[in-house]
Amino acid sequence: MINNNTFSIIEHQAFSKEDLKEIFKEKAERFYKELEDFAKNNENLLGFKNKNTLKAKNYVGIIQTKSGVLEILPKCTNLESYKLEKDFLIHDKEKLKKWYDLSEGFKDNEIYANDFKFNPKILLINLLKTLKNSPFKKSQIASLQSSKMPLFEIFITMFLDEFDSVYKKGLMRSYVDYESNRAFLKGKLLFSEHIKQNLVHKERFFTSCDEFVLDIAPNRLIKSTLNFLKSKTNINKFRLIKSLQMLDEVEFSKNYEKDFSYKISRHFDYYENLLLWCKIFLKNESFMPYYGKNEAFALLFPMEKLFEDYVAYMLKKANPTENIKTQSSGKYLISKNNEKCFMLKPDLYIENKMILDTKWKIPDSDEDKKQGIAQNDLYQMFAYACKFKIYDIKLVYPLCEKTQDLQRKTTEKFFIFKASEHLYFKEQEQKDIKVQVLFAPLPF
Repeated sequence: MINNNTFSIIEHQAFSKEDLKEIFKEKAERFYKELEDFAKNNENLLGFKNKNTLKAKNYVGIIQTKSGVLEILPKCTNLESYKLEKDFLIHDKEKLKKWYDLSEGFKDNEIYANDFKFNPKILLINLLKTLKNSPFKKSQIASLQSSKMPLFEIFITMFLDEFDSVYKKGLMRSYVDYESNRAFLKGKLLFSEHIKQNLVHKERFFTSCDEFVLDIAPNRLIKSTLNFLKSKTNINKFRLIKSLQMLDEVEFSKNYEKDFSYKISRHFDYYENLLLWCKIFLKNESFMPYYGKNEAFALLFPMEKLFEDYVAYMLKKANPTENIKTQSSGKYLISKNNEKCFMLKPDLYIENKMILDTKWKIPDSDEDKKQGIAQNDLYQMFAYACKFKIYDIKLVYPLCEKTQDLQRKTTEKFFIFKASEHLYFKEQEQKDIKVQVLFAPLPF
């Protein structure tokens, strides 16, 4: 899948130098070498299938080098079967809410994968909008608009949209103390410095005064980010230049660390999201740390984390009164003589009620009796149930084209652990531990 100077693949897809030639032509070899250099330093993010082939891992997002951009998108079906059309059917919000409503139970039999069309880029953007502690949440970019743009350009557009929002609300100004040798008296005369500087020039005054200026740390960071992105885009270049002109009286940041430590008052809290974007672009603060030359820029996200945060977001939205915790800790598999090890951290924990563990993978449905579920996953669920003393366990997989048949088979079916006589569950008159397999509808 190719777009402008962007080469698009999906998770775990392999590609070679030859695959790049259709778009990059004579630059293909150089671009591939730059990606190879990145992979050598970051094999957890981008790996080698063999000496002539690179392979994406379970991270999605972008890797930009001097010669081009590699775009890695979520894999929820076969690449060839993605329907990249002009109009996209989005889930009925009431259906989605109903599925995630704990009070009604998971209505997984009501939504099937053929209810919607797949577009990996739209899926990624919608997942990012539910990611905790990120600048994506407030983005209003339309699905149709994002489907036609390279992913990096979408991120730049989100940043510029956020800047426009801040500009309309009002750019922050602050009083700054300026010392200057002026031709007129303004502010407080600094007598000793005045004598030193103006012994000959009697017509001048060395003074100190407060000026209400735009040239403050947050605005310097914003201008530096605009300038950084200007050389990395064609689609958004005009908007970036126009935005830079709006900050004409602001200098570029000379010390990012110092400027990011600037405390913003509550009256300007609408700056916070924009500064999160600045931190991503200026400090290379990707959601996954990476190493290598400064020419490379990466913005990558682990798909397991994206899926987990999305399911958590939807559950909390549909069940605002429930105490739903993510990555709850405090329980250990082994505890002896005050020494604890093997911490247990279920993805989602509803106190005294339910444990949910999200799995961003396609279950192997070859064996009907196992219903595609890995044995290790069930062992993990059994450990959670025993330590957290919860007998209702849910394994949550993505609902997509490849899982819809398995979803129909597993509806209202459970795995039952026959709990041993000494377990807590007998005391609670619940001898068995119930594990249910669910398939969560995705936000296309």
